[in-house]
Amino acid sequence: MFIYTKHTLEKMDALGIGKDEVETAIKEGMKWKEKGTDKWHAQLAGTEAVFIKRQNDYFLIAVYLAGRSK
Repeated sequence: MFIYTKHTLEKMDALGIGKDEVETAIKEGMKWKEKGTDKWHAQLAGTEAVFIKRQNDYFLIAVYLAGRSK
């Protein structure tokens, strides 16, 4: 299950990024873990998602256009 924070939903709306793009990036994109944290990043087709994975749940923290300053 994908769980979106209010911040993430607002950022997605502002950038014109849909939930389908975010979820596809997490499922199929390149992923890496931030050293020393529980945060993961996933990137695919210009979308970057920051999330924490707990069992079968993905807690979305932030979404960006890949390659842009955060």
